[in-house]
Amino acid sequence: MFAALSRFVVANGMADEVRQAFRGRPHLVDEVEGFVRLDVITPVENPDEFWLLTYWTDQESFTRWHRGHTYKSSHAGIPKGLKLVRGETRLSHFTHVTS
Repeated sequence: MFAALSRFVVANGMADEVRQAFRGRPHLVDEVEGFVRLDVITPVENPDEFWLLTYWTDQESFTRWHRGHTYKSSHAGIPKGLKLVRGETRLSHFTHVTS
């Protein structure tokens, strides 16, 4: 299994709006071939920081989704006016060892 971790920090006090957007997300990725699960978490010590951890059957499935139109469409619910802390956005790839 493959995992991708996307991390960002909200810069302008809109963390609650981001949480609501994730709770109400359209679940487009859920139907993508190879998708297993999405976890959205925030560190207790920094509630403006978001970590999106997606699990996939393989890296190729993630790559196809990340480059495709469903990826772009899934971001349509981003709250208007959202600003992120510059230099704090990261995407990391992992090989899943065990749960």
